[in-house]
Amino acid sequence: MAIQTANLGASPSGVGGDTFRTAATKFNENFTNNEHAACRLVGTQAGNVMEVGAFGWGRKSTDGLVVKSKAFLDNMDNWRSGLDCYADPSLPGEYGTMIRLGFGTEEANRWLHDLFLTTGGELYLRYSTNSAIFGDAVAFLSRRNTTVDSNGFVKAASPIVKLYSEKIELNKEAILQDIIFEKLGIGEYLIKGSTGFAQEGWYVETPKDANGNSLVAVVYEQLENQDISVKTYKKKFDIETASIVADLEQAIDIPVGRWIDIRLQELPQPEFVPPVSITPASFQPTGISPAISEMMNGTEQ
Repeated sequence: MAIQTANLGASPSGVGGDTFRTAATKFNENFTNNEHAACRLVGTQAGNVMEVGAFGWGRKSTDGLVVKSKAFLDNMDNWRSGLDCYADPSLPGEYGTMIRLGFGTEEANRWLHDLFLTTGGELYLRYSTNSAIFGDAVAFLSRRNTTVDSNGFVKAASPIVKLYSEKIELNKEAILQDIIFEKLGIGEYLIKGSTGFAQEGWYVETPKDANGNSLVAVVYEQLENQDISVKTYKKKFDIETASIVADLEQAIDIPVGRWIDIRLQELPQPEFVPPVSITPASFQPTGISPAISEMMNGTEQ
């Protein structure tokens, strides 16, 4: 039913208009008929009109909450624009924002997709096909978690040092470390002040030609103080092992315009602690604390 309006009649007397009862009946219908938006209830149930903050939309990030359990996540009333997901093992242990997309009407067969954007700029996706069990969150590849090596291949990234013959270049993660570059001689380099080689995955990538052959032979070592020593040599064929090895008597610099990628161990990440809301002490309407009020009333000796 459409919204009804009262007939006010002719001005100024209102002759020909609705009687008070007729006008009041129309007004009453407007506020009791839930078929149009003007009189729908505000809420998050079917047929309701949503307000700012419903399901987290438009809510300020300062309203971030701690995810206490999966049941907490499944209750959409708990969702905000900021969620601390340390408590959910299927999500990355970082603070960030989340969006949930669902498909299906039956609870047992409902598909759910969760997008999680960390404060560090990482984007993750996880999904569930039965509304009960989620798979592990998987990360989207981006410039934040990958690097393009000197041969044009995409690799997993953390702190990355690009070692040239006369300098180094650091990505954002590596800049956080107090790294110093020293060239000790032809083809002899020292990277100081780092956390050392990455403890998982790759940690050195050498420049190659179009056929995949290394342009130089590279000898690298992590010293006891975690400094990294890198030396480059010409290559030679070793008859005994039938392989290409470093000619330790002919040191050469890294070719101009090429570099050696060195992946470092990440710095320990500080654990995010959500701000704690401090509730002020309760006071009576008179502004006097309960203890003082009791003393004034003679109930405390």
